[in-house]
Amino acid sequence: MLIEFFWVFPVISASTWLTTLSGMLGHWYMMGEPTFGRMQPGQTIPFISDIGAQQLKPLFMIGSFITMFFMNVTFYQFVHYKEHVNSLFVYISFLFAMLGSVGLITLSVFDNLDHLFLHDTSVTIFLTGYLVSAAVICMDYFYLRASNRVNKRMLMTSFMIKITFVIVELAFIVAFRILAAGGNLQSDTAAVLEWIIAFTFTGYILSFIIDLLPSSQKFPDSHQYQQLEMGMDTSSSRLMI
Repeated sequence: MLIEFFWVFPVISASTWLTTLSGMLGHWYMMGEPTFGRMQPGQTIPFISDIGAQQLKPLFMIGSFITMFFMNVTFYQFVHYKEHVNSLFVYISFLFAMLGSVGLITLSVFDNLDHLFLHDTSVTIFLTGYLVSAAVICMDYFYLRASNRVNKRMLMTSFMIKITFVIVELAFIVAFRILAAGGNLQSDTAAVLEWIIAFTFTGYILSFIIDLLPSSQKFPDSHQYQQLEMGMDTSSSRLMI
């Protein structure tokens, strides 16, 4: 069945993202580590956007588009085929993921040389969109387990990866913003953090392989996963998780 191969979509998305980032970083290194874009005096490590605004802008744009296309296909399959007790969480997550996708596409189009304000705004939209999306998915997993006593190992593994992504990325982003605003002395450290943030995003994409595996799509008792009625008294069941 076609559903058995849905896990390929996040693999393609993550592979494209890794190839794009590695290609840009490798190109800069092979050129002799030149000064690119808006690099500050004394800064030796470029930001992703510094490289993406130069000769490799087409690679950055195409790589970002392909990454987001297959990521959105992944989200669609995740929302459409997975049985959740609260589908509202999943649809909200999908909407924020779409918002994050728009942010990544636009930040690759509006480079930091000619469109600095639009670029920085797009970066914020991208990061916010995917962090909120991941956080809402984690809320859904928690609700799934707390409300229905679900303890599937695959679901819990996916939950742990995603909640780790949210915590780690948020910490890196806060540190990145502080360092980026601190002037030239912190530029290299901020640039390194930006690359780490970007590469860490790959792990979040790959976490959906677990969600789209056939074994994660099938539940032994499907009636347990129907939408709960708001007026139902679930206090006794929640005590037995």
